[in-house]
Amino acid sequence: MRWNTIFFVTQSEKRGTLLLLLLVFILLIVRVVLAQETSENAHFTEKNNPFYSDSLASPVRPFVKQVKTDQMVELNTADTTLLKQLRGIGSGYAKMIVNYRSKLGGFYSKEQLLEVYHFSQTTYNKIEAQVWVDTTQVQKLYINQLSIDALKRHPYIRYFQAKSLFDNRLKQPNQRYNGIKDLVIDRDVTSDFIQRIAPYLSFQ
Repeated sequence: MRWNTIFFVTQSEKRGTLLLLLLVFILLIVRVVLAQETSENAHFTEKNNPFYSDSLASPVRPFVKQVKTDQMVELNTADTTLLKQLRGIGSGYAKMIVNYRSKLGGFYSKEQLLEVYHFSQTTYNKIEAQVWVDTTQVQKLYINQLSIDALKRHPYIRYFQAKSLFDNRLKQPNQRYNGIKDLVIDRDVTSDFIQRIAPYLSFQ
């Protein structure tokens, strides 16, 4: 016995039911396609809007020009935000100044800014009268305690200079320097070199 006999379904009713199901399926597909196209069109409209931002959480922010200041800036304590307020100093210069200051242990002269990578004389001239240096902020090198490796980490001291300073210290009475006058001048440790590093030396 066939199923259409049991449920009293005629052949024409069976065809009508299948046709109805097919029509419903087609309508569902059409609806999905239309919804997808609508979404893509809306995204395209947003992307072509001059005020569109990829970040939905934050709208496009207008450019805000950094306000420059005429106040005096102390080079050993100023952060990048304060340095950027100086005329001619942007984010790049500000970061390089802070990084070089950290390696030196601080500036003892504002002219040391010219040692910063790519820092031009023109830029220095713009800010020379607006910056100053607090030398009490300079971090000292304890020359009687540091190893060769520790000494040569300073930008002013190369390996052979560090080795000469270390070796000659061991030849001193009590194996220590008591002052600048005890530094031995040789091929590597010249008088100009000593004058350059003197502000960073501590003989404790």
